[in-house]
Amino acid sequence: MKKCPECGNPSYDGAPVCGNCGYKFPKPKVGGKKRERSIFDSEPIVEKRPKVEIPKVEKKQKVKKPSNEPSVMDIIKEKKLIIGIILLITLIVICGIVLTSSNKTGTPIQSSDLAEYNAGDFSFKYPNNWEKVNLTDTDHETAIFFKNDNNTIIEHYNISSSATSLKDINQQRISNAISNGDAVELVETVTLDGRNGSNIIMENADGNYTRYVSMFTDGKLYVFKVTGDSINSITSDSINNVINSADIA
Repeated sequence: MKKCPECGNPSYDGAPVCGNCGYKFPKPKVGGKKRERSIFDSEPIVEKRPKVEIPKVEKKQKVKKPSNEPSVMDIIKEKKLIIGIILLITLIVICGIVLTSSNKTGTPIQSSDLAEYNAGDFSFKYPNNWEKVNLTDTDHETAIFFKNDNNTIIEHYNISSSATSLKDINQQRISNAISNGDAVELVETVTLDGRNGSNIIMENADGNYTRYVSMFTDGKLYVFKVTGDSINSITSDSINNVINSADIA
């Protein structure tokens, strides 16, 4: 039974209107019946779900290196080549230093093959086969002369000098040589008998070569003047040994 919402009079459920006041009951809503699944259904009922779109992932393309780009092996090979060149240059420089040093010091001569020149405050030793020759130096009257087997002339003199340094003496010597048409080939500082000295080589205007090896101490100048037809003749081992044997008392 249902009651009328207007007058409260009870009415049966299917009555369209109230029997007391005439109120029209609203029609009941008719809903769709849900399908009941039977156990004999062969196919399951599947609810459709909205499709979810999965975004595509783009594959990264591999970047190819330019063909002209050097590989690791090329770089290693190049470095090895550079290191090899550096080592070769270093070896050449070392050999040059050793050869230069050997030329300056010369090969020692046996004492039995040597004679000695002694002027009291200055002495040196020279080979027995050197010939003492009678030559003159108008600028240095006390000079003595030797000639070796290559016809190279070795002159020695020592004089008092008013110069203040060996540098001043060498500058004057070089100026005179240039004024005579000679060319200066070498100027270097050397050490003789524990003292500073100088070694100068000049090419003379006549094509010969002259070498001056000088020491200056206590106002006195000691000089070896060597004249020959080539640089090798005036810088030989035997001549270098004689110069290196110089001793100032």
